[in-house]
Amino acid sequence: MTRFTSLTRRKRPWMIGACALVLVVSSGAAVASAVQSTHRVSTGSALLARAFGALVPSTNGRAATDPACAPDTTVAINSGPVCGILQDGDYQWLGIPYAAPPVGPLRWKPPQPPSPWTTTLPATAFGSQCVQVLAPSSVAGSENCLFINVVRPAGPQPASGLPVLVHIHGGGFIGGSGNVDYSLLANSGREVVVSMNYRLNIFGFLADRALGEDSGDYGLEDQQAALRWVKQNVRAFGGNAGNVTIFGESAGGSSVCDQIASPTAHGLFEKAFSVSGEYSTLFGSPNQVLNFQDCKSTPPTQAVADRAGESFVAAVGCTSAAEVADCLRRVPAAAVLAAAGGGFTASGTGTISPTLNARVLPLSLRQSLVRGTANRVRVIAGTNRDENLAGTATTPDQYRALVDQQFGAYAPAVLQEYPLERFYSPFIAFRTVAADAYTVCPAIVTEQLLAKRMPAWEYELDHGDAPPSYLPPNLPNGSYHVGAYFLFPGFLGTTNLDANNLVLQQQEVADLTTFARTGNPTAKFTPFWPEFNDTHEVMSWQPGGDSEVMTTAQISLNHHCDFWNAISPKP
Repeated sequence: MTRFTSLTRRKRPWMIGACALVLVVSSGAAVASAVQSTHRVSTGSALLARAFGALVPSTNGRAATDPACAPDTTVAINSGPVCGILQDGDYQWLGIPYAAPPVGPLRWKPPQPPSPWTTTLPATAFGSQCVQVLAPSSVAGSENCLFINVVRPAGPQPASGLPVLVHIHGGGFIGGSGNVDYSLLANSGREVVVSMNYRLNIFGFLADRALGEDSGDYGLEDQQAALRWVKQNVRAFGGNAGNVTIFGESAGGSSVCDQIASPTAHGLFEKAFSVSGEYSTLFGSPNQVLNFQDCKSTPPTQAVADRAGESFVAAVGCTSAAEVADCLRRVPAAAVLAAAGGGFTASGTGTISPTLNARVLPLSLRQSLVRGTANRVRVIAGTNRDENLAGTATTPDQYRALVDQQFGAYAPAVLQEYPLERFYSPFIAFRTVAADAYTVCPAIVTEQLLAKRMPAWEYELDHGDAPPSYLPPNLPNGSYHVGAYFLFPGFLGTTNLDANNLVLQQQEVADLTTFARTGNPTAKFTPFWPEFNDTHEVMSWQPGGDSEVMTTAQISLNHHCDFWNAISPKP
């Protein structure tokens, strides 16, 4: 079984779609050529396209020769024995198959158990990230990508096992990888950290009637298969299977919301932490970059997804096949990506992010909360003050055009509520509109719904210059999407933090690891963080030790939430 793909290192961090993720680029010349001929980047995705130029060194590659197993690292799991490495004070087991390769007859099917093995498997290097388009001419990864990683701090372990953090990576459901450095979380919180790769874009989310009555959402099912693996195997690595916290950023934060809503995820985790999980547009604008996919959104229905699937079937030439599903599974990966428009924007054929179906995700998060069907866990959710993935305006005309494109009939009211003369620049004006409309105000509504069903805490990142900047350095990005996300060393180039940001990093790490351990995020040496249910107060994360609690009334006033709540679509 081929477990790894050759990867070429680049030098700067990359952000894609709805999330920033440290990645590596592989050449993938044949696939890239096919994708380039059909790939389209709309005006609304210009911001995202610029981010492709920003790649930094990461740990996603593999050495020419994988490291040898370290002594005393062999453990027995359900599928067979594995051994790992000791690095920087952590025991690490990397690239363990948690499901069978989803290739050939298993493409576009729910994940299946891996074939067992009897000889000790060296789990000493990351497995391949899932196939993804990094840019019109660059493709990385492999369809054979369902691997899991485990990191555990060295030292004595409690008899009950260490708390377990499970990371669900972001990337707009079209890119990303769980192959990053988790040493900070493992060592600071003395917790076992697990990450996984899951199927992305058209490979993870294509729906079509030929693929079954409840087709689609294979990427979400992969996440659940990884969580079942954790429940079954994490004790062998020193973890407590009864104390599992899932966490993720951007599309990973949206995935956290989907798993709270999913009936097939019931009992797979006890706590959840969603970071920057509110980012999609709300009004169905014509220049929409991403599908409706985040914590506030109602994803496409099965019927809508199946119709998109019909377009994909026609695009790959399988419409008249005697067995459409078999035909689809024989289409080369290059042709799959080309027919899907490269899996980069919402403008291609087929579905490239979660959809509603009767089995995995019958209701959106908000719908499941209103109807009382959501999984009851303990939740932290939050967003950044200036999140904006909807576009960039640098002139008054661009500002008015973007408002008109995004809000249609409501555009005159939006322009009246946000007159240009109240802002330093058109860039800040639209940044403010997008953040208020699509992230901050909806996040409060989502948290209110969560708090009615389960213990919940909310945060807002209020950082005037949150690193790193995905925008040109002459533009003030403020607290941008997944900015100042300091849980991973070097994440998006967040190295060599100054003293003010180091304090914020320490609080973020302490809050998350304390929450995972105790179920309450108030950590030693950090401000008291009240439960949202009791006070409707929000932790304002700030650098320099200036974090403080704010009321939702303050936030709503600052972000014009009464205005947006009155016109925004309801679940």
